Amino acid sequence: MVKSIQDFIYGGPEQSEKERAKCSFTVDARMLLIALLTFMTYVMYHAQRITFSGVASSMKDEAGFSATKLGVMSTGYMFAYAIGQFVCGRFADFVRPKRALVFGMLCCAMLPVIEGFMGANGCVGEGFCYVLWIFVRGLEGFVQATGWTCTVAIMGNWFPQEGRGFVMGIWATNSNVGDIFGLHLTSALLDSTAWYVILWVVAGFMVSWAIVNMLFLRGAPPPFSLDWQFQEVAASEAVDQETSGESASIGEILCLPGLLQYSFSYMFLKLVNYALFLWLPFYLSEGIGVDKSLATLMSARFDMGFIVGAILAGLASDITTHYAGMPMRSPIVSSFLLISLLPMGILRFSTDPDVIKYAIFFCGILQGGPADALTSAVSVDLGKHPSLQGKRATST
Repeated sequence: MVKSIQDFIYGGPEQSEKERAKCSFTVDARMLLIALLTFMTYVMYHAQRITFSGVASSMKDEAGFSATKLGVMSTGYMFAYAIGQFVCGRFADFVRPKRALVFGMLCCAMLPVIEGFMGANGCVGEGFCYVLWIFVRGLEGFVQATGWTCTVAIMGNWFPQEGRGFVMGIWATNSNVGDIFGLHLTSALLDSTAWYVILWVVAGFMVSWAIVNMLFLRGAPPPFSLDWQFQEVAASEAVDQETSGESASIGEILCLPGLLQYSFSYMFLKLVNYALFLWLPFYLSEGIGVDKSLATLMSARFDMGFIVGAILAGLASDITTHYAGMPMRSPIVSSFLLISLLPMGILRFSTDPDVIKYAIFFCGILQGGPADALTSAVSVDLGKHPSLQGKRATST
């Protein structure tokens, strides 16, 4: 069944040219389908991730988790996520991104179900139960890392360098759409549903989309379906990475020009992003007394700004790349980060909710642009660098 569906969409090696023209989607339609599937995939990943932040206040009030304990759990999650980014990236390069992605999604769905059962049965913030929570949250962070590494690799296989910044800028808003979806879902259910039930709901969404990916997603363009447009992509960038090519070594990857500089930039940017991502709803409700549901909705402004910033930065980086004749995205990243100091200062010192909601939005714009550029267009540029000679490295 899966093979029949994929042959209809992408064509099959046993079909004649006439049959493929009749049964298969056009190249543009396939590219659009891939972008949509991977976009919605990461929406599900981030909806699950933000849901935990959205129910944190309820966990504190109803299950006895202190702010310190919630902080330790978040730290364990992020530490495991950092390790998972590397391990899952290497895993995806070896077993192919689609397989790693579907496996990761199923694992991601299983862990909130476990957390929900722990919460429903009173296994919360004391003794062995608390240690178990830290372990499960850490494991969830580790498998969550499959999402970005695999989806970026698949997008890199299907889309050429020309216009990549703008395309990836729009596509990379998936995390923010996921946050907005997750926050609104949490806000809608929080007053009428137990916090642990919300974890089960997002797990159901994750399983459903894993099945969709299993049926319809293809990790790289099949060579037998290339037309003149895709022949150009294949000639300049390489190759059906789902069926051929070896994985690049760690040494080769570390020697890529600009890799370490971009990595350190993203590390410091991520410190700020995740401080807001994990703690903003909690800070708004506990720190300045905003209602829990309203605090959750106010936090969504950060993600709305992220979407605007990602598109603007992607478009601007395409312009600089076009005129430079080579990937040239660092001036855009640096400019956005410097200007972001202003709304960050306002957010730090103001206690007026009306001022804070605008500061949150502009923080999203000025941090979202660099963050999405570094994790999407820049990652693919580096993963497709000519020095790698077609070896698989984008997931890593």
